[in-house]
Amino acid sequence: MNFSETGRIDLPEYKAGGRERFFIFLSITTFSIAVFEEVRVLYVVPILLLLFLLIGFQFKWKSLFYLNIPLFVLSFINIFPYAKNLWPGTLILALVFYFFAFSKIRDAGLLRWLVRGEVSKQVLGLSALFVLSASIALFLWFYLLDPDISDIKENFPKGDIPLLIAAGIGFAIINAIAEEFLFRGILLEALLTARCSLFWALVFQALSFGILHLHGFPRGWVGVGLAGIYGLMTGLIRILSKGIYYPVLVHIFADITIAGIVLFFAK
Repeated sequence: MNFSETGRIDLPEYKAGGRERFFIFLSITTFSIAVFEEVRVLYVVPILLLLFLLIGFQFKWKSLFYLNIPLFVLSFINIFPYAKNLWPGTLILALVFYFFAFSKIRDAGLLRWLVRGEVSKQVLGLSALFVLSASIALFLWFYLLDPDISDIKENFPKGDIPLLIAAGIGFAIINAIAEEFLFRGILLEALLTARCSLFWALVFQALSFGILHLHGFPRGWVGVGLAGIYGLMTGLIRILSKGIYYPVLVHIFADITIAGIVLFFAK
């Protein structure tokens, strides 16, 4: 389907030139490979992303510059061994730095994604389908593969059931907002400014989202595949709804499932 012809999404006003497009793709690829421990310990990712950020500033490449603010901050924080235990706090901090430039990013036409969007029967139907399929997939992954997620469980509080439920819902809301803002908001918008087709923009941001979950939930290469598919799902909702609200809503339900598994089923 050619979404641009059906009016499914408002394409960004800002158009990156050829060299800026190259650095946008390179930035997202560099950010994605930081998940590998062999790469992380070399500290090369934050150095490269800082370089790309400075290149964007020097040449006034706004899409490249603003994209690399959260990518650099997050990759820099993650060079510290215990940073992974602070997720999604580390991502929230990266987004805070990004939104310090809110007015300038908005004036550059790069915040068109930060709207509620439109609801339709198609959006509601797909949202319900994706919530159900994601929850089933997460439970099947957990029970069939019996993964060791003790490190994730340690990051959740201990206590009575009401406290656990509140913690699980709080995590789901915060994590969903942060991840959707980064991937279906900032990254997808940057890819569209790079004149990437909607299909390949969806695929590229979903690949990055999937790789991010190599050590997350779901984890391993099966988890990467599942998270990548889920990134395609929420990306499609983002396109069809023309906003970030419904992808966040769908993501919250998936994260509630994750929190429930970690809190009540994991050993």
